[in-house]
Amino acid sequence: MKKKNFNLFALFLLFNILTAQNNSTLETIDVYGSQVDLKQSESGKNITIITKSQISDYTFNSIDELLKLIPSIELQSRGGFGNQSDLVLRGSTFTQTLVLLDGARVNDPLTGHFSMYIPVTPYEIEQIEIIRGGGSSLFGPDAVGGVINIVTKAFTNKENNDEFVYEGKVGSNKLRSNNIFFSRNLNSKYYTSFSLNLTKSDGQELYDDVFSFFDNQTFSLSHKYSFDEKLSLSLRSVYAKRFFNSQYYYTRSSYDMSNETIKKNWTQALVDYKVDSISDIKLMATYQSVDDLYIFNPSFPSYQNFTQLSNINLTYLKKQKSYSSVAGVSIENRKISSLDRGDHSDYYIGSFVNIKKKVKHITLNPSARLDYNESYGFQLCPQLDISLANKGFNLRSSLGRTIRSADFTERFYNYNYSDTLSVGRNIGNPDLEAEKSLNFEIGLDIKHYKNLLFKNTVFIRRSTNLIDWVLTNSDEIISNVNTYENSDYLYAQNISSLNTLGYEGEFWFKFLHKENLNLDGSLGYTKIFNSEPGQNIFQNNINISSKYLANSSGDRFSYNITAKTKKLKLNLNGQLKVREKENDISINQNLSKTYFVQNLNLGYLHNEFISLDFEVINLFNTNYSDLLGAIMPKRWLIVGLKVKI
Repeated sequence: MKKKNFNLFALFLLFNILTAQNNSTLETIDVYGSQVDLKQSESGKNITIITKSQISDYTFNSIDELLKLIPSIELQSRGGFGNQSDLVLRGSTFTQTLVLLDGARVNDPLTGHFSMYIPVTPYEIEQIEIIRGGGSSLFGPDAVGGVINIVTKAFTNKENNDEFVYEGKVGSNKLRSNNIFFSRNLNSKYYTSFSLNLTKSDGQELYDDVFSFFDNQTFSLSHKYSFDEKLSLSLRSVYAKRFFNSQYYYTRSSYDMSNETIKKNWTQALVDYKVDSISDIKLMATYQSVDDLYIFNPSFPSYQNFTQLSNINLTYLKKQKSYSSVAGVSIENRKISSLDRGDHSDYYIGSFVNIKKKVKHITLNPSARLDYNESYGFQLCPQLDISLANKGFNLRSSLGRTIRSADFTERFYNYNYSDTLSVGRNIGNPDLEAEKSLNFEIGLDIKHYKNLLFKNTVFIRRSTNLIDWVLTNSDEIISNVNTYENSDYLYAQNISSLNTLGYEGEFWFKFLHKENLNLDGSLGYTKIFNSEPGQNIFQNNINISSKYLANSSGDRFSYNITAKTKKLKLNLNGQLKVREKENDISINQNLSKTYFVQNLNLGYLHNEFISLDFEVINLFNTNYSDLLGAIMPKRWLIVGLKVKI
C-alpha cells in the first residue's frame, strides 16, 4: 500500500475514533428493499437511505450524478448528464451491482453498461436505498457489490400529497433542461402522477470538430388505486430515450466516430393484498424492452440490438412483534435479437426465504435463495446478517454467497460478424461459467449527540470465475469468429480468482439546525486494499491484462455540504479519486493518476413557490476521465428556475 494512501485512510479512521464519545439513539427508517419488515438499524449491512427531502438539497442533473454524492459509491461515468455510467460498489465490476426500481430488476440482459438507465424522473422518488455487500440470497444474480433500490411515491404504502413542480435550466453549450412533475391524490384512494425530463445540449468540443452532444428524454405515468384497506394496485408506464456522442466509450480505435441511441419502454404492476393484520401478499410483474442502435462510424455498418426482460415476483410476508418472515418466487425471461450477437433467449427461476428474529437488542436475519438458469445450473446463495443495536451504536456483520451470470454481450459479442474481425476488438464466449463470491463484512455505526453519525465497515470478498475482457492472442481463442493469426483480441473469460479487502468510512452531520441557518452534509472515504488499480491478475499462473477489473479507484473521498438560510442555499460537493495512470497514444489521451472534481450550487428562494439556482459543474475546470477515452465535462455554467406548488 502506498504511504500517502495509507495516511488518508488512517486520518479518516482516527477522526471517527476521536469524535465518537457520546451516545444517542440511531435513526430507524424502513428499508423497502430488505424484503422482510426491517429497519435500517436492524440490518447487518452498511445501508444508506436518501430521502426525498435530502434529494431536494442535492445538486445534480441525472440520477447517476446524484448517486455520485453518496459516500462509498463510485460511478465510472461517460460524458456526464446521465449519458452513461457504470456503477461500482466495493471495488466490483460494473456488472456486479444490481439496480432495482421499486424492487424490480432494471439491469439489462444486453450489457451492464445500461444498468443506470433507470426509467424514472427525480421528482417521482420517495427514497433511494443503497444496500452495500452481497444480496443474491434475496435478489438473485448480479447483487455482488451491492444493490441500489429506487423507491417511488406511487409504489409505497405512504399517503402522497398533491404536487406540481416545474424546473427549467439553461446553460453552457446550449444546454436546455426541463423537468415537470404533477401528482394528484383523490380521497386517499386514487393517486396518479405524470413526469417528464428533457435534457439536451450540443456538448463541448472533445476533439477537432467532435462535440459531446446529448439528447435525453424520459416520460413517466404512474397510478395507485386502493380498493379498500386490504387491496391496492400500483401501475407505471415509462418511455425513455438517450441519444449521445459515444466516441471512445467502448473502444480506442482511430476509426471510432460513434454515436448511440437507446430507447427503453418499461411497464410495471404491483398488487398488494393484506390478508390480515400480520400477513401480506405481493404480486409484481415488469416488462422492459430496449432498442439500442450503435453507429461506430458512418462509413461502417451500424449495430442494432433489441432486448426484452420479463419478470414475475410473488412474495408472502408475515410479521409479528419479534419475528418476521418472507418467502417468494421469481421467474425471469430474457431475449435478444442482434445484428452482431444473434438471436437468443433464456430464463431463470429462483425461490427465497428470509427470516428476521429480534431478541432484545440483537437482530438475526438469515436468508437463502436457490436459482436455476440453463447456463449456470442450480446455485444456492445463503446469507446471515446480525445486528446489535444499542443506545448509541450499532455493531453489525454479514456473511453470504453471491453469483453473477454472463450477459448476452459477454457470451455472444461479434458472433454474427461475417468478415474477419479487426485486431483489438471484443469476442464473446458462450461457455462462460457463473461468477461466484463469498462476502463478509463487519461494521460499527456510532451516533454522536443527536446530529452526528459515523459509519465504519471492513469488507472482504473472495471471488472465483470472474468474467472480464482479457487481452488474448487469437491462437488461444476457441471461437467461430474469423480473426487474424497471432493477433490480440479482448476475449471474455473466467478469471480464476480475485480477493478484495476494503474499508468504508462515512460521516453524516446536521449542524446549526436553527431557524435562520442549517448546515447538513456527509463525508465519505473508501479504500480498496488488495484490488487496487493496475494490480496484476493471474490465471493459471500467467499474468493477464484485464479491461474492467483494474478501473476502480483504490482510494475515493467524497463530500457534500449544504448550508441554508431562509432565502439562500449553498451546496458544495466533490469527489477525489486516487488510481494508477494510464495512457493511449492512438487516441492521444491519458487517464490521470488522481483527480479532484468539485461542483457548486447557489440557490435563492424568492417565496414558498419560486426559487432560482446558479450551478457550476467542475468548478475548477479539471481535465479528467473516469474511463480512458470518455472525456468528462469541463466547467459548465447552468441557471435554473423552479416553481413548486
